[in-house]
Amino acid sequence: MKRISVLAVVAMMFAISSVASAQQEKMKYADWQAEMTSLTAKRDSLKNVLSQLNTDIANLKSELASLDGQYQAQWKKYLGMLGTDEAGYKAFGLALQNMKSQIDNYMSMSDQDLCAQRKNVEALGARIDSMKTSKLALAQQYYNEVQTLVNDYAQLKARLANCSTAMTYTVGTWARNRDCLWNIAKKSSIYNDPWRWPKIYMANRNQIRNPDLIYPKEVLKIPANAPLTNSERAAARAYYARKARMERMSAHPSK
Repeated sequence: MKRISVLAVVAMMFAISSVASAQQEKMKYADWQAEMTSLTAKRDSLKNVLSQLNTDIANLKSELASLDGQYQAQWKKYLGMLGTDEAGYKAFGLALQNMKSQIDNYMSMSDQDLCAQRKNVEALGARIDSMKTSKLALAQQYYNEVQTLVNDYAQLKARLANCSTAMTYTVGTWARNRDCLWNIAKKSSIYNDPWRWPKIYMANRNQIRNPDLIYPKEVLKIPANAPLTNSERAAARAYYARKARMERMSAHPSK
């Protein structure tokens, strides 16, 4: 009898446990279903947002293409007013950069070196004057650059005005001044470069027959400081070749 009671209690407890487990499973499913419903709603909402964003992007791209077309049309109209095309506009800018580089180079020179470059500087000034009259000089991008070039060239021109048009040098004695064409060209007030002696020689051929012979109180014309010209280099080669022949003859008089 007691065994039957124990079994009945066990059976009752099992039944109660099964009911509780079933209820718990039912609650878990309900929670999952609620979570799925919530996530699905969020997903659908995000899809709608994404779809609207894609539509907005497409509309913006279309608007951008339209604006770009309008910009290009206005740009071509602007270039037409300036009397040029895209290539001409860019070429004008490159020319300005090149002139600015040349101006900066001339500005950094000493007065003596600048005077030696007078012709090149004046040629640059003519090009600046030409560009100044171009409609492109009025372009917003270039206007200030052109004005800066004009102002900088005015400073160079003022320095050129102080250049001596005809520099001369009066030969001193060898004992006191050690004057020869080599040493005269070497002077810092002349060329600061002895190898440019042929410039003085060629400019004074009317009174200098032999580069080794100059005389006190002779007034020599001093050309502007610049690299040797072809004729001056030829004169130097002839002089050194003649010196070499004379030295060989002195070393071997019988020959």
